[in-house]
Amino acid sequence: MSGITPLRVLHTFDNAAGFDELPEEVARLRSVPGCASAELYSSVTPGDDFHALTALWSSEDTFDAWWDTVRKGDFPSIRRLVAEPDEGNLEIDRSGTEFYPQTPFALRDGTWVPEALDEKARTIFWPARGPVRVIIQNAVEATDAMYAKIRTEVLDTRREEGCLEYAWLENIDLPGHLLLLEVWTDQIRYDRHWTLRERTAAFVGDNLRKPATPARGPVSREFYRYQDFRHHYDRWLPVDPDAHATAIMWPAG
Repeated sequence: MSGITPLRVLHTFDNAAGFDELPEEVARLRSVPGCASAELYSSVTPGDDFHALTALWSSEDTFDAWWDTVRKGDFPSIRRLVAEPDEGNLEIDRSGTEFYPQTPFALRDGTWVPEALDEKARTIFWPARGPVRVIIQNAVEATDAMYAKIRTEVLDTRREEGCLEYAWLENIDLPGHLLLLEVWTDQIRYDRHWTLRERTAAFVGDNLRKPATPARGPVSREFYRYQDFRHHYDRWLPVDPDAHATAIMWPAG
């Protein structure tokens, strides 16, 4: 498996009604060959009916092999959730599917850097284009004070310029196992957000998220150039029609 990049998959949806079998299917998904992680989350903000299914596959090929079984009828709730939207309401707010070659990051001297990258040897700084997607999975001590702090943070952050999405979600099985999802309109707005967060840290105080040992799933901080997909004609196509190439089959990126 050397040299093969894991595939990060993110499904988000607004309404969990009618998907009673979904938790059982996600639990079964974890035993599928090639699936390194699969977790189901719900928003910690009262009244926010927002949910996410995250998965990590050893490769794009292992995902494709599993999806072939879905196409044949296995995992019907997952298929209905991500591949069969309500035909009367195709523009479902905050519902979508995203694929990325997994890239974990680490904070070094105030800058988020890919863990595998040696910044000291880097001579090319690639351009940052389009919206910024942030995916953070961690485990913390579950306390009432921590949840209250998170809810305040969500309300404050959503007021920032350029914030398209900012949500803390919790694993439906494991208290304190959290997922942070962010989308920012562009790199400039995210940079302003990060600078503001750094400068107001002393004023805001302790975020009360005390690290804990995860019972299951990864602890990861990931940044991507946002790209969403839709399932159409049994293929996953970019939602943006201008990003759908036919003359060149581009690699994952």
